[in-house]
Amino acid sequence: MEKTIFEVKQLNASYGQEVILKNLDFSIKEGEVIGIIGESGIGKSTFLECLLGNIHQKVMMNASEMKFLEENWLTLSSKKRREYLRQDIGIIFQNGQHSIDPLFTIGQQLEEIMLEANPQKIIEALKMVQLEEKVLQLYPHELSGGMLQRVMIAMAFINYPKLIIADEPFSALDVPLQMEMMQLIVHLAKQYRTATIMVTHQRELAYKFCTKVLTLEEGKLVAQKEDSHKKFNFNRLSNEKKEVFFQLKHVTSHYKDENVILKNLTLDIPKYEVTGIIGHSGAGKTTLARILSGFIPYEGHILIEGKELREVLAQEKQSYYRRVQYLFQNSLLSFNPNQTILKSLEEPLRFIRKIKDRSERIRMIQELFTNLELELDWLEKYPHQLSGGQCQRCAIARAIFAQPECLICDEITSSLDDANQEKVIQVLQKVQEETNMTIVFISHNQSLIEAICSTVVALKEGQLIETLI
Repeated sequence: MEKTIFEVKQLNASYGQEVILKNLDFSIKEGEVIGIIGESGIGKSTFLECLLGNIHQKVMMNASEMKFLEENWLTLSSKKRREYLRQDIGIIFQNGQHSIDPLFTIGQQLEEIMLEANPQKIIEALKMVQLEEKVLQLYPHELSGGMLQRVMIAMAFINYPKLIIADEPFSALDVPLQMEMMQLIVHLAKQYRTATIMVTHQRELAYKFCTKVLTLEEGKLVAQKEDSHKKFNFNRLSNEKKEVFFQLKHVTSHYKDENVILKNLTLDIPKYEVTGIIGHSGAGKTTLARILSGFIPYEGHILIEGKELREVLAQEKQSYYRRVQYLFQNSLLSFNPNQTILKSLEEPLRFIRKIKDRSERIRMIQELFTNLELELDWLEKYPHQLSGGQCQRCAIARAIFAQPECLICDEITSSLDDANQEKVIQVLQKVQEETNMTIVFISHNQSLIEAICSTVVALKEGQLIETLI
């Protein structure tokens, strides 16, 4: 019979009057990999904080029973709990770049967390996550996102803990890397019989690899069957009717050191439809988006409705920036943190549409929010007071006020859970239905791209490898 590693009964947690967790029961045995999924803000991270005993001062928490390796976790001294956290619990954080000290080499940091110095064990830990020994001499900023996440996994497993807690460990990675990291963690968990709690919004990964998947809803963990990806009804025109918005011929782009990002790219982006651009990290997706948005130079030819993009930018740059709107991956950073959402949304109406009457601007904003089924009370909030999904929907609304002909969406759903991702896509769908807008949708989520795009362009190492219609 498998040994129970962690068990909690009737766990309750609340922020003031807001109940987050309610009479929640949970247990995990050695070798189990349990996926925890749920909407943003539902309490997944609070649940992990309660298990670790690292709760925010504003959180009220209680449980009838909480045991780790048969020890009463609720009555343990702080010193004893810290010993367990160092020896028997490994943590994999969401963002390796923010979780690793930038002033020390990878080797120094691995050495620091070891229970006893053992250079050979450090080398073995790197091999375990398929990293070369030379990584020990490098600093965090010298590693890619995928390599940093491997280092985080090595740090978590280096002392052979009894329990691993992974909090959204793949959200910043593209799909192939997510798959690779998930396979690695599951492989190590099985090899060392390590109980693993995996909090993620990547539902497909959770159902594919985890022993069990639980959904956090209404304060409790419940088991649910896997649901398939929803199909969205965006404009899909027959091939005979297609007009071209962007026509790219032999487009090339490279860094100052001559390293090529895009190489001899030739393709057409049709009008009035959603064109998906997919590829691994570093494939050139964002570079292409920035070129089409007029942000960076290029070699070759790009025609927009028959005119060379360079010439359009030289003659009417401001007009072009109105016609082609760019939506950023991190919408929070695209808003002025010192302005309310209402104030930010007024700017395109005031400066691009030249609407001087403030009451008219407010009326137009409220009308659009109602039409897009957005909450009017968001308007009085500051960007940091909104969730990622709410902020992204407000960014779409702001772009619409410029009355663009084309929206370029650069990984706008990559950091969102499935529920918020769907809400953002529904807003885009409604916008396209009413305006017949051309949309370029960049993502590393293949199932989402296939659900919403009529044309899919696949990039690899800066080159076009496939176009699917």
